[in-house]
Amino acid sequence: MTHSTRAELIPARLFGGIEPAGIAIVAVSGGSDSLALLLLAHVWATEKNLTLHAVTVDHGLRPEAAAEAGFVGAVCEGLGIDHTTLGWDGLKPHSGLPDAARRARYTIMEEFAGAIGATTILTGHTLDDQAETVWMRSQRGEAGSGGRGLSGMARITLLPGGTQLVRPLLEVTRGQLRDYLATYPQSWVEDPTNRDPSYERVRVRRMLKHNPALRDRLAEFSKAAARLRAVKSRDTALLLQATTRMEAGPVFHLDMELAIGAPRSVLLHALQILIAIAGGGEYLVPPERLAALIDEGDGEDRRSVMRNTLGGAVIERVSGGLRFYRERRNLESVLLAPGESVLWDGRFEIVNNTSDTVHAGALTRQALKETESTLNRQLDVRPRAALLSSLMVGTAKGDIHFPFADTGDGVSGLELRLTARAIEYFCPETDFPLLEWLHGLDAARNAFLQPRS
Repeated sequence: MTHSTRAELIPARLFGGIEPAGIAIVAVSGGSDSLALLLLAHVWATEKNLTLHAVTVDHGLRPEAAAEAGFVGAVCEGLGIDHTTLGWDGLKPHSGLPDAARRARYTIMEEFAGAIGATTILTGHTLDDQAETVWMRSQRGEAGSGGRGLSGMARITLLPGGTQLVRPLLEVTRGQLRDYLATYPQSWVEDPTNRDPSYERVRVRRMLKHNPALRDRLAEFSKAAARLRAVKSRDTALLLQATTRMEAGPVFHLDMELAIGAPRSVLLHALQILIAIAGGGEYLVPPERLAALIDEGDGEDRRSVMRNTLGGAVIERVSGGLRFYRERRNLESVLLAPGESVLWDGRFEIVNNTSDTVHAGALTRQALKETESTLNRQLDVRPRAALLSSLMVGTAKGDIHFPFADTGDGVSGLELRLTARAIEYFCPETDFPLLEWLHGLDAARNAFLQPRS
């Protein structure tokens, strides 16, 4: 194993740069990786005078899980660390269970973090986990779709609510951690699902266990891929800043005359980001599907791509560039009770801090007709088609507001924010430049909603 791959088990180095504002949560399942993380974090927190709170998530899938959580609680009690077991309630899916459990685990832990004032969640993902992840993604063809996923797991990732998910052990092998536990000595529990070959990760783990050289090469490759992803994200954010504007609707315009000189991979990535913002999709559209947007062609080919729909977004050629807005399809309608929040259509975050129930949905033709009749003017959105996918907010008093399509007093106590699920949710540190650009776009949105006289 190369020296650059393996990290020494020195807490100050492993947790370097991590500065929790408040309590730090340690995710502990009872397995060797998470227990080693707990012990290392305890040394680090003691040196830094930080408070740790251990959390075990019982997914309700195995009868042994409750006893394992009790085991973790006993270890924590011996260390003087508070411990809480959290449950995953409700129906479980019949397919895609590992991914659903992972998402539920992070959601549950982040909700708990908010309840206790924690800003950081530490997890025990190792170099072995990283190699397994990169191998599985490579086998799913991610190398041919821009290769972003081949960077593997990031050391720091922002969860949907803004909590930092930190993986301090990504350069440490599972064998190193078990050797560390043996010095205490400290036992651990073995999850039987880790021996079930019906799971892809188990099969990959067994394969890499017998090929440590491949494991190390995959880990090194993930670092190189992460550096490449960070550079592309930075360059894409700079390109978007220089070439993109947002107008009421929202409608996004890309100046192709300015953008066309950018490297092709960066320009394609910018198109992916704009489609994600306009369309609200959870994943980026594969770059190979976007070639027609920048390879103009001529004749019939040129006319065939004057208007396209990808990732829930309408893309239209206009003078000088492209414009993007949400297509009028699969638009949800929700009611928010006081205190509730929702990510609407993957594009807008709505928090109801009023004392009444609020309705959020797409602007209807009837509401548009009645509103413009009352105002005695048209809402200033171009193209008009973009209006019918705009957000409409209705109050219990019967007031209707269009926060991204028209100016007005708004609804006191109602917080609205432009976002993009594909960018902001589970955002790795490599993509922070894009996240900063997105936040800047939301901060400037009032620029296109000037008060009317």
